[in-house]
Amino acid sequence: MDRALELLPFLALATLGFAASILPSVRRVERQGEDRLDLLRDQHERLELLREERKTLLEELERERRERLEAQGRVKQLMREHPHLELEREVQRLTEELELEREGRLHNLRERQRLGEELESERLAHSEDQRTIQHLEREVRDMEWSLEERQGSRNGHNKKGSWINLFRGNGR
Repeated sequence: MDRALELLPFLALATLGFAASILPSVRRVERQGEDRLDLLRDQHERLELLREERKTLLEELERERRERLEAQGRVKQLMREHPHLELEREVQRLTEELELEREGRLHNLRERQRLGEELESERLAHSEDQRTIQHLEREVRDMEWSLEERQGSRNGHNKKGSWINLFRGNGR
């Protein structure tokens, strides 16, 4: 036992050294544990908020569903009490459809008129071009004829003049 008491200070010193060596590791694990605990608390708070929001949304959805069912019930009751309302609604729907159809036909008519005017304009431009071409062709023919006539009259004058000169020369 004396020997055990003598070894006790060495054992205490060894234990203290071991504890000192693992202290940084223990602190790091403690910080990680605290960070994890903080994260879990934040997630728990978010989860509670989401549960409250879900509950609120479900209550609002249920309220809207009840209101819609009540409104449908009132509409059905009104239709039973006033059947002409359904007819008026159908007349209004058909009137709107007819109006849309009329607007479509009017649009198509205007588009056909615009295209017709455009086509007529192009046709007139083409016929004007044709008239201009015909006029220019006539002018070219007239000029060719005039040129041939001038060349012919010059040649004829020279020939006639040479015949006259020939007769004059003979008459001398």
